Amino acid sequence: MSNKISQAKQTWLVTSWEFMHFFKWKQEIVSKLIIVSIGLVVFLWQNIKDDSQAIYTIAVPAEISLPETLSHFRFVTTNSSAQDLKTEFTNEASWDAIVQEVNLPNGSKKITIVSHDKQSWLEQLQQQLLQHYTQDYAAQLGLAEPQLAVLNSPASFSYEYLDQSIKTDEGPGKATAIGMIILLAVGIFTSFGQLFASITGEKQQRVTEQLYSCISPQIWIDGKILGQLCHSLKAMTTSGITALLGFAFTVVILQGKSFDLSIIDWSLLPWLFVFTLAGLFLCTAFMAAIAAAIDDPNHSAKTSIMLLPLVPMIVSFITLDNPTGWALSFLSYFPLTSFVAMPVKMSLIDMPIWQPLLSLTLLVLLCVWARGVAGRLFKMGMTMYGKEPSMKDMAKWMVKENVS
Repeated sequence: MSNKISQAKQTWLVTSWEFMHFFKWKQEIVSKLIIVSIGLVVFLWQNIKDDSQAIYTIAVPAEISLPETLSHFRFVTTNSSAQDLKTEFTNEASWDAIVQEVNLPNGSKKITIVSHDKQSWLEQLQQQLLQHYTQDYAAQLGLAEPQLAVLNSPASFSYEYLDQSIKTDEGPGKATAIGMIILLAVGIFTSFGQLFASITGEKQQRVTEQLYSCISPQIWIDGKILGQLCHSLKAMTTSGITALLGFAFTVVILQGKSFDLSIIDWSLLPWLFVFTLAGLFLCTAFMAAIAAAIDDPNHSAKTSIMLLPLVPMIVSFITLDNPTGWALSFLSYFPLTSFVAMPVKMSLIDMPIWQPLLSLTLLVLLCVWARGVAGRLFKMGMTMYGKEPSMKDMAKWMVKENVS
């Protein structure tokens, strides 16, 4: 019993050391304060620079027929010519813009909007004028406003599936799945960079070789995997919060709408967390084993192999459009890809609970096996100097440690 407690304490020691090796709490606080400060500056600047008016006054020549008001724009008809209006506009600021109109040979009109400088409200004016001229031309053709609406949108489309398990595209499932894939990529890239720097640096400095006298390779690799797993989760959480803040800023500040989190499928989040945890453990164990086999980090061909954990995300993403097909079904149960594919499939169709449980069980069994493999490959790789183990040697150590 005491031996198990000792090993657990040793594993926790390595885990905390590996995590704190890259985690600096003061830097984390400063970086988050900088992000918040930037958001506040943008928010304040948005309000300071907002020089919009309630009503904009637009001058038009007498030959142009426009209503008195359109939304935030008031049109003032003058008897001056277009050229005289430009001259008057240059010398006085009682108008905000001038509208000029030229009839083209094909029956359409060319509209010129004259203003002192480029303003954001000019695009709104263009949209209002375009809508007015569209309705005016439709009236000339004898089309009523309902007929014009039908002409602009002759058909609306919706989908109905006989398979009742398929979720609608309007639901939050697909957006949640895509967000999960993006955050998982952030976690894997974080683990990749830090594991590569940590393990190759320790190998060149022969740090790990000295620690083998008091800590077993398996405990050492367990601590590294768990430490980097914590870092990946931290990076994913930070990225998720940053994305939500950016979404809130866009919706509330720029668009003036209420903040709504209905884009998230909350019932799916527990499954996402469990599969993500197991997937990160599997990917981190794989990358740690490969990194230990790298002798020269600047010229080793094995560096590219560490990017293989990205493949499940890519193949799962390209099968999103066919959630009931054989491809996504296979990926959902295949342990090397299920940590991405099964949550994706769950976000797109309703599934009986035994299916994700079966997939998760197979994934956990693979993680248990991968942990032992990572420990053996880590021991072999970290004790070899001057040359890298061949793929054949690594394949042998994946099965058994002591091979001739």
